[in-house]
Amino acid sequence: MMKFASIAAIALAVAAASHADTRTDSWCVLPTAITDNEAVTQTVTVPPTADVRTIVGMRVRVAATHPWVGDLAFRVRHPSGVEVVLVDRPGMPSVGFPGPWGCGGDNIDCWFDDAAANAAETTCSVSAVPVLAGSLRPTGSLASLTGRAPQGVWSLVASDGVAGDAGQLAAACIEITTAPDCNVNGVDDAVDIATGTSADADQDGVPDECGCVADLNRDGAVSGADLAALLGAWGPCTACGADLTGDGQVLADDLAVLLSSWGACGAS
Repeated sequence: MMKFASIAAIALAVAAASHADTRTDSWCVLPTAITDNEAVTQTVTVPPTADVRTIVGMRVRVAATHPWVGDLAFRVRHPSGVEVVLVDRPGMPSVGFPGPWGCGGDNIDCWFDDAAANAAETTCSVSAVPVLAGSLRPTGSLASLTGRAPQGVWSLVASDGVAGDAGQLAAACIEITTAPDCNVNGVDDAVDIATGTSADADQDGVPDECGCVADLNRDGAVSGADLAALLGAWGPCTACGADLTGDGQVLADDLAVLLSSWGACGAS
């Protein structure tokens, strides 16, 4: 009984902690034509933030005009290259309804959201316009991007798989919810503390090991030695300490974090 009570308490703590100090921001790509039998990619850059943050939730809006949405597919690509399929020719492969070429009818205007009750692939109105609307569950899981750094160049890829008619991507936006991740482990700091992964002796909501994340040589101060180490790792840098923002590369944003921490660790 005690074991189950402890597990339940941890689950409740994680649920509460995961909502601590979160922030939701949106970025939109430019409209573009969707041409027959081609894929078009539109990009948007999510800038770095002053603090290291990790993705804890997201959804994607797509609004497109097209006379036969069963021709269309959309996917979103994280800056790391990881892709999530939002919808891939709804109604295909055909099961006899609404027709042999997938979902007929006009237009899409919906939010792709893992929490949605209905799947985009199997939703198709036979009378409403747009035929895909509201909140729909994507084919892939947007949760697969949880724990990744938000900054960088995101891509929205729209494709038309059948010749004969074209369309227009009217709007596409990514909405990202992030939380602090000072130790760059891909987990919300509040969850690290709630689960006991990180200590927080001073109860300031920040894992104790993050007191001086830019102290790369762990000598108790951020100084020239740490600067030299960061500059020596400049460029692509997978899972290395100098990647202070956790985006897989050491660049100006990491340098800014180091310079803002200059001096003795813990000094005010």
